[in-house]
Amino acid sequence: LKEKFTMLVRYATLEDVKYIDDLRKKESHSLGFIPKMAFESAITGQKTTGNRWSTTCNDKLWVIEENKDLVGYLLMSFGQWARITHIAIQEDARMIERGRKLLTEGVNYGHLVRGRTTFVSGCANDLPSNYFWKAVGWKKLGNRNGKHHSNIWKSNSKRQVNVYHYQQGGLFFNDQHQN
Repeated sequence: LKEKFTMLVRYATLEDVKYIDDLRKKESHSLGFIPKMAFESAITGQKTTGNRWSTTCNDKLWVIEENKDLVGYLLMSFGQWARITHIAIQEDARMIERGRKLLTEGVNYGHLVRGRTTFVSGCANDLPSNYFWKAVGWKKLGNRNGKHHSNIWKSNSKRQVNVYHYQQGGLFFNDQHQN
C-alpha cells in the first residue's frame, strides 16, 4: 500500500508562530534573523513597532501542511517588487514539491492580489538551497555582499549572496505547469 500525502498551503495564523519561529531558529545559519514579532505582523497586517509613516505591514506569511502537520513556511515582503524574505522546509520534509508549492502560492498572490510581476530572493552562495532556485526556474542575476553574519562555517563573515529573479509574465507559474 502506498501512503497518500496531502499538502495544503494556507495563510499562517498566530497559533503557527511558535512552529515558524522554532524552524527559523533551527535554520538560522541559512535564513538569518527575523524577530518573532515580524511573523506576527505579517499575520495581523499591523506593525508592532512604530514606523512614523505607517503602521501597516505589507508582508504576507504562509505555512505548508502535510497530513495536517506543519512542514514549512514562506514569508514575503511587498514593496516596489515582491521579495522572498524567508522560505523554509523542515529538514526531514525537504522535497522540491513542497518548496515549489509554497513559492507558487506566494507568486500567484503577489501577481493576482498585489499586482507584482517582479520577484526577487537572495540565497547565500555556500548553501545547497541554490539548487532549489535554479530547479524552480528563477534566474541568477548576480551576487552581493551579505550582511555581517555569524554562522557555523566561519565565526564572523560577510557571505556572498546570490540574487535570484523571477518575472511573472502571465499566469503560467501555477500547479498545472509543474513537472
